[in-house]
Amino acid sequence: MKYEEALGYLEYLQEFRVKLGLERMKALSKVLGHPWKDYYYIIIAGTNGKGSVGAFLSSILSKKYKVGFNSSPHLVSPRERIRINGEAISMEEFGYYVGEVAKASSKINHLFPHPVTFFETLTASAMLAFKEEGMDIGIFEVGMGGRLDATNIAEENMSILTEIDLDHTGHLGDTVEKIAREKAYVIKNGISVIGALKNSVKEVFKKRAETAGVKARMVFKGNNFKVIEPCRKFYFHGKDSYELIPSLKGNHQGINAAISIAAVEEMRREGFFVDKESILDGISSAFWPGRLEEIGNLTLDGVHNCHASHSIKEFLSCSGRWDTLIFGILRDKDYRCMGRNLFPFFKNIVLTEVESSRRLPAEQLIPLSSRFSRVFVRKKPEEALMLSREISKGKIFVGGSLYLIGKIREVLMKEGLVKKL
Repeated sequence: MKYEEALGYLEYLQEFRVKLGLERMKALSKVLGHPWKDYYYIIIAGTNGKGSVGAFLSSILSKKYKVGFNSSPHLVSPRERIRINGEAISMEEFGYYVGEVAKASSKINHLFPHPVTFFETLTASAMLAFKEEGMDIGIFEVGMGGRLDATNIAEENMSILTEIDLDHTGHLGDTVEKIAREKAYVIKNGISVIGALKNSVKEVFKKRAETAGVKARMVFKGNNFKVIEPCRKFYFHGKDSYELIPSLKGNHQGINAAISIAAVEEMRREGFFVDKESILDGISSAFWPGRLEEIGNLTLDGVHNCHASHSIKEFLSCSGRWDTLIFGILRDKDYRCMGRNLFPFFKNIVLTEVESSRRLPAEQLIPLSSRFSRVFVRKKPEEALMLSREISKGKIFVGGSLYLIGKIREVLMKEGLVKKL
């Protein structure tokens, strides 16, 4: 397939609803020759922090090894979901691998009432790309949950679990513990690195590891992680001691960096060795777009649920005065919680809407936002950005849905302010 044909095929698949389950993906993997068997397979599950942990891991490990990173969702181009040593694959490569998966899908779709999905296609494309491109390590970010997610068909070498909170409750459960049990099913083989902070969640993961007969490494024990300078510098003691200044901002990114280091330390027992200097270099140079990404006087973050908004509230409070917020979110998110955490920091709030059938109408946010700030409505994100630049006398924060971050980033790319996907 050419790149444009691949995009058209993926757009067609978007017409079908999400269908969790492993049967299609297992059949597809068999046709493709189980490509995930050809490299060290890492799966990352959690409510927030999965992508950042994957970005830190990729940055560290690629100092010495060939590393593939499959993430979701993308911001501008689906090529972002398949990265090799930090770089998105080319249009030609993307078209080729999606085309190969489409051919394989055509051989099995008749066996199921629902065709291979959009997410399964991109996951399988990443699995195949990492094999064909000779990766030593493949890192896969869970899309939703864990037990029935397309990434969870492999006999993984390492499972990493980040913090758990309420999100996707319609699919995963209405309590943190229920959601944790769904995500805990990524613990099947090898080593498990548990970065959860809540004791109730730690116990769920620990019990699953015991049942699976897997060695579990608890990242945070006692006082082995400390904030030295809020939102900037951190101390972590694992098998070694580290003073961390992550390239990704915020206290929550210090936590994600520590989880990544713990995983790298465990991989030494599997024959992968990265020295301390390279670990620190990887933490300080990791790139992950749309996560407190600073572009001129703009800061972009996909703070897309209540749990994430608590972390961003911490960042806003320790990073100086703010002027204007551009905010747009999906209606199935806890936008009231997010608004209470974010809105008080800004003089101006520009409400907008994302390109999704699940978008929350901007007007619905006016009663809450007007309690804190001067409020404007611009339904198109590019118009919201234009207005914010006109009225702002200081720093502008773009937050909410990753759909919004992707659209704003696309505008900035056209302006030449952003180059990397």
